[in-house]
Amino acid sequence: MAPELNSLTDGPFGSKLKTAHYVADGPRVIRLGNIGVGDFLGDDEAHITNEHYATLLKHRVFAGDLLIAGLAYPVGRCCIAPDGLGAAIVKADCFRAKPHPNVSNAYLMRYLNSPQGQAELEANSHGLGRLRINLRDLKAVDVPLAPAAEQRRIVAKLDSLFERTRRAREELSQIPRLIEHYKKAILEAAFRQAQDASDRNAPLGELAVEVRNGLSKKPADSPPGTPILRISAVRPMAVNLVDRRFYPTDEEVSERAFLEDDDLLFTRYNGNPEFVAVCGKVTNLSEPTTYPDKLIRVRLSGDILPGYAELVCSTPQAREALRPFIKTAAGQHGISGKDLKQLEIPVPALELQEQINAKAREQLSGISDVVNQANLAGQLLHHLDQANLAKAFRGELVPQDPNDEPASVLLERIRAARAEHPKPTRKRRGTPAKAGEAA
Repeated sequence: MAPELNSLTDGPFGSKLKTAHYVADGPRVIRLGNIGVGDFLGDDEAHITNEHYATLLKHRVFAGDLLIAGLAYPVGRCCIAPDGLGAAIVKADCFRAKPHPNVSNAYLMRYLNSPQGQAELEANSHGLGRLRINLRDLKAVDVPLAPAAEQRRIVAKLDSLFERTRRAREELSQIPRLIEHYKKAILEAAFRQAQDASDRNAPLGELAVEVRNGLSKKPADSPPGTPILRISAVRPMAVNLVDRRFYPTDEEVSERAFLEDDDLLFTRYNGNPEFVAVCGKVTNLSEPTTYPDKLIRVRLSGDILPGYAELVCSTPQAREALRPFIKTAAGQHGISGKDLKQLEIPVPALELQEQINAKAREQLSGISDVVNQANLAGQLLHHLDQANLAKAFRGELVPQDPNDEPASVLLERIRAARAEHPKPTRKRRGTPAKAGEAA
């Protein structure tokens, strides 16, 4: 038997439901990670036995119920339980709401996810840093109750507008894949141009004055100490000097271990082979900085420009040439300095190196601009959704019909239904419906 309509409940606390109760299959436990802003996120699965489920029927969830998150971020975010969910309950810090038949669950969901709804939820929440709302305070949340027919018009209009932004996001989601293809084509073309312009290839070892692994002692996360880069600081054609830790002060660091501008850094080990032998150039050093033994530093001679070398070593052709040298042990993939030295690099005249490097980087910069614009467009779509929600609950999104049954009549009918099954509740003054009355 389903929970009664016009009901709101939270999940079981304490010993009634613990992580130890989870099993591989059985009735679903809906957790905070499943509740998105308007979307049910199904990947985070947890289950309990049928026997345990039978003791927690008060917390049951059915398709179409509202699911509300009691913990940020954002607090009070809401979605609708999907069809095909099967037997399920909510967990602690999650709420299940079953609205009155004349209150649209989609209307309530849209309101709770709107700027006005979020402000009301936050005002009723508590906690420092990460806000939390409890069942009593959730029931006290004010909901602007529109006539039933207007609720349907608002939901239909919002659904139409959100479908447009959904399609736009879907199109934007294709951009990263297209960008990677274009970036690969630019780098491949640069390597071919370098080969055509060069009368010789040279191993990286011959073009370097030094190939050296970094320091081996374990660093600390905070000062004091000498700044030392993390492995993650090196990404294709980039070195993030802020991504660092601190080498122990009681360990003397040789002058030879400090980085200099225009040094190349290669990743020596990584759990992902695609991140092994990745090359980035050090630029804009502002203080003495060193590097760990899972990175390899290459300091170049004057026969090759550092920017050109970074570019060529990042091309698909160079990556493919290094692939046979990447070895695997204990789940880690790595390359040695000795093998890295064998990478053959086309060496045209310095003037041509500069031209090839400048042309490729100009094209890559254009790609970066496209990525930034796509990210900005995604942010604007989110703002557009929020603006439409705010407009809806200001009464500005759809026309109001004087023939609609007044919301006051609907609210009285809801209250009358609740009076038939009275429950001890704390009431607040004011005309707006409460979440506990509408749900």
